[in-house]
Amino acid sequence: MDAQVFRMIAAITGANGFIGSHLSRTFAQRGWEVRKVVRADFERGELDRLLSATDVVIHAAGATRAPTVRGLEASNVDLTRAVMHAAERANVSRVVYVSSQAAAGPAPYRDKPIDETSPPAPIDAYGRTKLAAERVVREFARVQSVIVRPAAVYGPGDRDFKVGFDLARQGIAIHAGNRAQWISIVHVDDLVDGIERAATNPNAVGQTFFFANDDPIQWGALFERAARAAGRSLLADVEVPRPLVSLGAAFGDVAARVTGYASLLTSEKVRLSHPAFWICSSERAKRELGWLPRVSLEAGLRALMSS
Repeated sequence: MDAQVFRMIAAITGANGFIGSHLSRTFAQRGWEVRKVVRADFERGELDRLLSATDVVIHAAGATRAPTVRGLEASNVDLTRAVMHAAERANVSRVVYVSSQAAAGPAPYRDKPIDETSPPAPIDAYGRTKLAAERVVREFARVQSVIVRPAAVYGPGDRDFKVGFDLARQGIAIHAGNRAQWISIVHVDDLVDGIERAATNPNAVGQTFFFANDDPIQWGALFERAARAAGRSLLADVEVPRPLVSLGAAFGDVAARVTGYASLLTSEKVRLSHPAFWICSSERAKRELGWLPRVSLEAGLRALMSS
């Protein structure tokens, strides 16, 4: 008689989102039993059932933008509290909370990326609500938890980079006053690998980890490389003056209140373009989790731009 095979069970919130869908697919491919948790499950009161008897909860649900600050609080802070209560009731072994570099804020210098020892200093409502959600996670001392803070995440299915990459395919780059800004970036496949390590490594419990490529890049260079990956050269590389960007953001704020939908052009999002250095260090993840970013920017862009 064949020995019974026991599979680890992971409940993944936000399973139909960008990061959550990649988590669900990759975890299943690697032998996990995956329970997908989506917004409708929260609304129907299904959270306790879906988290029952799970080994790990990956809480990837949330919002990167909303028409109001209260909307961000509901999606990021209130939802996290609900997940943690359910995880506690279900005696879940571990919760991995997918936060953001925005919860920590920008770096002061090019040669001083932020890391897990840097005092958090978010500069926008999204970052503040992600930091508040991190603190909610830590309030539940009876639940083992890990917090991951990815840098800007790109890859198949991403919406935030899509507009810029679609323009790069046409040989066009448009920058909202941030062409020279440095950013850390990470491919979604590398992030998923890091999250799985955070979910299984005993050293991860109680820790916070950044995940990012080793080399930051400026927005100008990023879209130039994206165009090259699509077999194009940039025919137009335009930087919109910040006063015009701010004016457009003011209109975006009004549109968000009227329509209930917040675009990338709002005052909150434009605020992120002001700091010169959105860069972070992944040295702790490398040292304690054995994680390495394996998808080079060139390979990631080539695959994305050819799809």
